[in-house]
Amino acid sequence: MPVRYATARISIQEDGPHPTAAAIHRHPDVRLACIYYTNPVKSGGYAELLEFEGDLAAARQILRESDDVRRFELPAASNGLCYVYFEGTPQFERVRDVMFEHAVVVRWPITFERGGEGLTALATFVGTTDAIQAARDALPPELDFRLERIGEFRGQLADPLSTLTDRQREVLDLALAQGYYEVPRQATQADLAEALDCSPATVGDHLRRIEHNLVTAIAGG
Repeated sequence: MPVRYATARISIQEDGPHPTAAAIHRHPDVRLACIYYTNPVKSGGYAELLEFEGDLAAARQILRESDDVRRFELPAASNGLCYVYFEGTPQFERVRDVMFEHAVVVRWPITFERGGEGLTALATFVGTTDAIQAARDALPPELDFRLERIGEFRGQLADPLSTLTDRQREVLDLALAQGYYEVPRQATQADLAEALDCSPATVGDHLRRIEHNLVTAIAGG
């Protein structure tokens, strides 16, 4: 039986499984862009590597005020990359248990979009067809699971661009449009920074992450 993948958009309300998602969603100047990895900790709770975009000072304040966050590291020079050690909410534990019970693997990263009512996660799951269907049926009903695509898993995503956040897609689209990847190069990182209203260093960081995510997805790493 071939290994299958399913990519879905999952609408998450403000009381959703991620302990800081509600507060982050309510703040107009900061957003949760993606979760690179979540790992259970022996002493209890979870360690997570995620990325924020926007007002990082606001993100720090939200994390400091969260009852579920034990500790975090969000350095000023991190460009949004953050380590968080947190307590799992009951809904978070339920989603984790569903993945364990049905032997479904999460393909990282999970990316997020922000709308008027809550967060939307774009996530890919890997397993047998029966396992993926059973896990979908067992998810809490308040998680609106909308299937985007499904197919045979061959060590890479069907669409490597799905590994990018909205901001990374914006940066990549601009870089392509302005000829950053042409030979010879027709635009510099400074040119892109001016158009994006950010620093060249921030553009460089985005491009490195974009290239890493695309190469990893294409290579199946």
